[in-house]
Amino acid sequence: MKLRFGAVPPKCVTWTLSKCVAGSLVVGVTDKGEICRAAFLRGRDMKGILKEWEKEWPKTDYVRNAKLEVDPEAPRYLVGTEFQQAVWREIAAIPKGQTRTYGEIAKRLGNPKAVRAVGSACGANPVPYFVPCHRVVGLTGLGGFSGGVNIKKLLLNSESKALN
Repeated sequence: MKLRFGAVPPKCVTWTLSKCVAGSLVVGVTDKGEICRAAFLRGRDMKGILKEWEKEWPKTDYVRNAKLEVDPEAPRYLVGTEFQQAVWREIAAIPKGQTRTYGEIAKRLGNPKAVRAVGSACGANPVPYFVPCHRVVGLTGLGGFSGGVNIKKLLLNSESKALN
């Protein structure tokens, strides 16, 4: 998976409603075809999701394209702190059907006490599902997920079944 990190959000994001094993997903793509935003609909309306995105990236224009076909293999464009970027790199390297704990990722980053910070970086992931933070779990349970724990379970189960 190719990741590209930037310091500033793109000027324009084209978005569409897409489907995945966990249901409907609103996906935003840069003018270079990079996936830069994603959010599970989960009974919310797209206007609410777009308002959240606009709040985070106020200088970005969001344009709907219902015919946009999202390539799940497209590069990802991520804007975040150096620490978040390091966490997202680790998450992107977790093979399908496998999990890592927040603690394992913190250790891999050389800071074993940064477990909560790893969790926060997972929660700040602008492209959940595409940078699979659902593969990061707690030591004694699933942990959280921006799409909701039920979607996290569904994604993990789906990946596990796909490998069997």
